[in-house]
Amino acid sequence: MYINLFLQVQTIGPEGKKIVWIVLALFAIGIFYFLLQRKRKFSWPRIGSSIRIRVNKNKIYHPTVVTFSISNLDNKPILIEHPVIRFRRGKRKKAYKIKTVNSKAIYPLYLDSNKTHELPVSLQSFYDFDKKLKRMSRLRIEFNYNKNRFKSSKYILLKPTLFRKEK
Repeated sequence: MYINLFLQVQTIGPEGKKIVWIVLALFAIGIFYFLLQRKRKFSWPRIGSSIRIRVNKNKIYHPTVVTFSISNLDNKPILIEHPVIRFRRGKRKKAYKIKTVNSKAIYPLYLDSNKTHELPVSLQSFYDFDKKLKRMSRLRIEFNYNKNRFKSSKYILLKPTLFRKEK
């Protein structure tokens, strides 16, 4: 009699819907963690900074000329060291220091208060030097001043990628 009672008991497993919801919840937690890590890596422009850096391009995609402008908003003059152009694709980065402009050494540059320095840069010379740069999709400028590194607030998009499009 006892054996018949044990044989009649059915084991109940998880339903299919519950498993799907658990997998979806774990997937959502993974995406949230990934986005949180990306947000931490994003560099915000410095608030209250006396130096402003802007990067403009002549075309939306595949620009030929990129113009960097460095503005001194402070009351005292600054001395700008060599700017660095940084190309990026994914985690790969390639950096080039600008030493001369039209065969003239202009850096370090003395920038008076409330003045702006603009520098148009042709990207074709970089592409001719290194063919791998044509695959790089983003660009930024950086320079050092008074032992601090100043960067343009974000990378500009040189060409569209699967996840990034120009807005």
